[in-house]
Amino acid sequence: MKTKILLYTAIMMVMVVFASLHSCYYDNEAYLYQSISCNDTIYSYNGRVKAIMDQNCAFTGCHTGASPDAGISLDNFNGVKNNAENGEFFCAINWNSGCSQMPKNSPKLDACTIFALQQWKQKGYPEN
Repeated sequence: MKTKILLYTAIMMVMVVFASLHSCYYDNEAYLYQSISCNDTIYSYNGRVKAIMDQNCAFTGCHTGASPDAGISLDNFNGVKNNAENGEFFCAINWNSGCSQMPKNSPKLDACTIFALQQWKQKGYPEN
């Protein structure tokens, strides 16, 4: 009889320990799958994209002027739109393998900037 009580007590203790360890797992969806929280709501070329290009791509020695680097002009709406549509633009700014990482010799664009450019694409590349 004493053996049965000890056995049941041991089983109960193992179950309590297992249950308490399992309950410590932090599986909050918001914590595990953090979403990008950006303040941008304007995703047009003139509203947001031009400023991104001017700051990161279209300045002297890069993708601007009469002889832009690699023949890629990013200093006007049509140039940016055409390069964004061909797929290499997004491959480069996302630093995907097989693509030249852009902006060159600079840190990768932050998540909100890339998100803004992706939203511009999803909205059909509006100019205004």
